[in-house]
Amino acid sequence: MEVPSLQSCSLALIKSSTHHIEFNYSKSKHHVAVNQYVSSPPFSVGGYDWALIFYPHGSKMEGQKGTYVSVFLKLLTQKMEVDAEFSVKVLHKTGMPIFLTEPKLCTFPSHPGKSSSTWGYPNFVSTDKLEAHLCKDGILVISFNIAVPSAPSGIYDCTGGLCDDIKKLWREGERFDLTFEVEGEKISAHRFILAARSPVFAAELYGSMTEAKSSCIEIKDMKAEVFRALLCFVYTDDYETDKLKFLSVELVHDLFIASDRYALEKLKVQCQQRLCMALSIETVLTTLILAERHSAPWLKEKCLEFASKSENFTQLAVTEDYLQIMQSFPSLFVELRQRVKHLSNSVNNAAKKQKIG
Repeated sequence: MEVPSLQSCSLALIKSSTHHIEFNYSKSKHHVAVNQYVSSPPFSVGGYDWALIFYPHGSKMEGQKGTYVSVFLKLLTQKMEVDAEFSVKVLHKTGMPIFLTEPKLCTFPSHPGKSSSTWGYPNFVSTDKLEAHLCKDGILVISFNIAVPSAPSGIYDCTGGLCDDIKKLWREGERFDLTFEVEGEKISAHRFILAARSPVFAAELYGSMTEAKSSCIEIKDMKAEVFRALLCFVYTDDYETDKLKFLSVELVHDLFIASDRYALEKLKVQCQQRLCMALSIETVLTTLILAERHSAPWLKEKCLEFASKSENFTQLAVTEDYLQIMQSFPSLFVELRQRVKHLSNSVNNAAKKQKIG
């Protein structure tokens, strides 16, 4: 009997997780001493506990003290040896994620005899660049991904698997049986996968609608780039890939609308998280209107919190988007004004108490 080859098999399952951490750079810069750091809350990936640590003045390993900030991944689980791939990006003031480093494979502990260790970037980014382009309201948002091998329970795990095979079908263009025409572009897909992922696609492609009998379907009122991102999510559970890179806030708005249109709830959540990270004076009101139109209470709450801050509201009140809310969304306008009034009263009351004290 021929024994199957194990050359294509792995001794580990890869556990991957992406996290977004906010560091108050302005506050830590003045209150955290040189060679001291701020730590994120602990989180778990691949059965191990981790933390991201941030040195606002740079670590001991950073040659030019105070010129750069340092970022490290710290293994909190003791007496374990772990290999992990670590990649980091930060959020630009405009809301666009930016890669500052290449993904690296690192081994913990980094030195024999240590029960836990750190690995990362002593010269992560210069303080000048950080303050000019990467901090919004003094806050630095770091997004990072960790991929960790975790041992299976007594069996070999062969590479491939359902998720990898479905991704391969799409990326290598295997056995497509359906074509969409979007903005004049031809984009191919698999009918049964779309139906499995979206109840709306299922009704269109296997129901009594015209699309069920067609091998080429025209998608109206959607950008081709947005439809490709939607298909990327359908096949991979993520709308960002090396080919698509990072969508602008405007395109994520469109993708959010598309996710609602095709009842892709997980994609809708991903878009909300991305839009929340990108909130700014330029984007918050259009995002608020979007959340109101498409019944997204969590995103709406985040927008109201941001917009009702006195320093933000004074800038927003003179914009065309604010005028649109006044005219087209009177209940939303009232809710925002009430938030601003309540916040102002709270600030005034606090100031009076300080004076009395």
